[in-house]
Amino acid sequence: AGALQPVELAQAAVMAALCATIAIIAVVVPFAGGLSLLGTVPMGLLAYRYRLRVPLAATVAGGLIAFLIAGLGGLMTVLNCSYIGTLTGIVKRRGRGTPTILAVAVVAGALFGVAVVLALTVLSRLRHLMFESATANITGTAAVIARIPGMEGLAERLTHDFAVALQYWPLLFFAFSVFAITFVSLVGWWALSRVMSRLLGVPDVHKLEATPETGPIAPVPLQLTDVRFRYPHSDHDALGPVSLSVQPGEHVAVTGANGSGKTTLMLVLAGREHTAGTVVRPGAVGLGKPGGTAVVMQHPESQVLGTRVADDVVWGLPPGTTIDVPGLLSEVGLDGLAERDTGGLSGGELQRLAVAAALAREPSLLIADEVTSMVDQQGREALISVLSGLTERHRTALVHITHYNDEADAAERTVNLTGNGGVSDNTEMVETAAVPSAAAAADAPRGAPVLELNDVSHEYGSGTPWAKTALSGIDFAVHEGDGVLIHGLNGSGKSTLAWIMAGLTVPTSGSCLLDGAPVSEQVGAVAISFQAARLQLMRSRVDQEIASSAGFSVRDRARVREALATVGLDATLARRRIDQLSGGQMRRVVLAGLLARSPRALILDEPLAGLDAASQRGLLRLLERLRRDGLTVVVISHDFAGLEDLCPRTLHLQDGTLAPAPTAAGGMS
Repeated sequence: AGALQPVELAQAAVMAALCATIAIIAVVVPFAGGLSLLGTVPMGLLAYRYRLRVPLAATVAGGLIAFLIAGLGGLMTVLNCSYIGTLTGIVKRRGRGTPTILAVAVVAGALFGVAVVLALTVLSRLRHLMFESATANITGTAAVIARIPGMEGLAERLTHDFAVALQYWPLLFFAFSVFAITFVSLVGWWALSRVMSRLLGVPDVHKLEATPETGPIAPVPLQLTDVRFRYPHSDHDALGPVSLSVQPGEHVAVTGANGSGKTTLMLVLAGREHTAGTVVRPGAVGLGKPGGTAVVMQHPESQVLGTRVADDVVWGLPPGTTIDVPGLLSEVGLDGLAERDTGGLSGGELQRLAVAAALAREPSLLIADEVTSMVDQQGREALISVLSGLTERHRTALVHITHYNDEADAAERTVNLTGNGGVSDNTEMVETAAVPSAAAAADAPRGAPVLELNDVSHEYGSGTPWAKTALSGIDFAVHEGDGVLIHGLNGSGKSTLAWIMAGLTVPTSGSCLLDGAPVSEQVGAVAISFQAARLQLMRSRVDQEIASSAGFSVRDRARVREALATVGLDATLARRRIDQLSGGQMRRVVLAGLLARSPRALILDEPLAGLDAASQRGLLRLLERLRRDGLTVVVISHDFAGLEDLCPRTLHLQDGTLAPAPTAAGGMS
């Protein structure tokens, strides 16, 4: 009961857009009608996870979009997808099966049949037009049959029987409706239930969820005593035993190696039910509610829902809540951007917007989970200045999970998770370093050119009012065995350049050549590792992922072991589920699959993001060894410590053009 909650509204909006897009493609593209079956998946997931009004809201929104773009055909496709998806999702959620589907389908078919009969009874002129058209088709078919020797009787019988059937048209339409709806429902159940079984089997281990709560919201002071947490289907604890406290208005930094349980601790602090131990709070967690607990995560794109900056700040707050939006935006460094489109914000600006939206709830506890790992150095400094003073300006306790030494130093107290149960006072932190200077990057290229970029420019949305230039006049070459660091602020064009060098994007003008031929015609010859390694892992197990990426059979265990050994991973990890790996292990698995393809060059987009100091050192040593063996490496990074040996050359991107790299002193050289 009650109005849609913010999370329900957000899910309904996303799934409605997805279903409408599929429906429009199915109607507009010739011979693509079968794609409409895919539209049942988002509706089925909504019906399985949420109450009935959520898929109904998605149906209304998706149907309107599809009708406006693709007409009545688009609307009917969305309605059909919604019917099958909602029915399957609800039946599966309640643990029922085919008999329930059959019973519901017969009832739905009967109701639909009655509605059709009543509509045709009222719309008599439409009924007569339909009958005349059908009669003409049958008469023509009978005439063709009559020309076949010996088939005259069949042709006469066809026209006679059809005329008789039309006299009983209400019964005919009713029976056909029941049959059609029942058939579609059973086929949809057979197909969709299998798809959903596989989707629901994918563990969402890092899902933010709080247990049902009653009473006043009061998440702090917080005391954890010997707390443990074990994920479902796991044979070991991901956290604990951990004992710590968080006091009102306190700024606590949480550090630790990858796999030590930092993100799991964040989930417990945000209300996830722990496996063992005790968690004592004076009241409810109040996740996302005013005065409760707010979480700012590593990837801000997953938290920004409003299309305007000001809308996103107040998203999900109770109606009538008074918020000083300009004041909050000014506090986080987004002064004057209230009317800006959130799609045009940089990574650092998106993170600051997420902080502003969290502060709009006046939380008693704010958890920041590695919020600077995907942000450039300038954005990182701005975020740290915002976070370091929050406990003084607001009545909130701040728990900041980080790998960086300067961020931990800004806290009043640091808690280090050891990863083997408990906490420690000592940990090795990731050091920050200045951008490599041009003088330090003056290493003569070795070998023949592998990648050559000649006057490369790229514009998104060319020919439209939304055209935006990402790159302009890029000229450089990457040689055999070369190591190149590409640096620049968020939005400077680094990722666009990486996609062009990998052949995944064709530049608007200019050329990108691999061994003298366009790289876009040799996709796969240049391997690229994305900054979010988890998004690049498509299989459920390590051996399946490596074999799929490299293009060999998963039964070739020798090649799997060889690929794992190349990146310094033990062969026993081959059967491990992807979701059981640490961040550093995920990056190495991605590398193992890419390197097993023997690429001509390797592009790494933010390879050090989210890794602890030891994992960074291990990854850099691996890459340095591969480069010494002749691999050409291009690194895009905001972290520079330890990159001197791997990348003796530095290219600095500024507003889509190559510029001299900043010196260590902060100037330009």
